[in-house]
Amino acid sequence: MDDYVRVPAGEPVPLSVLALDLPAPGAGWPMYLAERGVEVQPDDLGRLCISRAAARSLFTEQRQQREAADRHRVEAERLAVEADREWRARLSGGIPSGRIPDGVAPAAAMLQAAQDDRPRRRSVLEDALSGGGATYHPIRSQSGGDGE
Repeated sequence: MDDYVRVPAGEPVPLSVLALDLPAPGAGWPMYLAERGVEVQPDDLGRLCISRAAARSLFTEQRQQREAADRHRVEAERLAVEADREWRARLSGGIPSGRIPDGVAPAAAMLQAAQDDRPRRRSVLEDALSGGGATYHPIRSQSGGDGE
């Protein structure tokens, strides 16, 4: 035995019944359907109705929109998780409390540790000893902004 009522294929769908399953557009069903060229006619009870094919089309569109919104939500969530992961990777781990000397504020110790972690220029002696030659680092810029 079927748990649902079978409606003949040619039976029109009242807009009031359609509104039970689909949210009505801002301007209302009659105006929305008229703009789309869907014929709206009264049934034998005087209710405004559309064809079953038009109703099926509306349900298909709603399902496709919902699926697109779900895909968009999943992608947005994936991007948010990825951005959070990258942000957390850039966070400083700080320094262990045992490495903070007595009398030094923790913030000062962390700032010094961050400064120590920055890459620094190699000295001329370090360049020469590495066997790669020396790198010239001018003291003044070559832009001529010093008034010479």
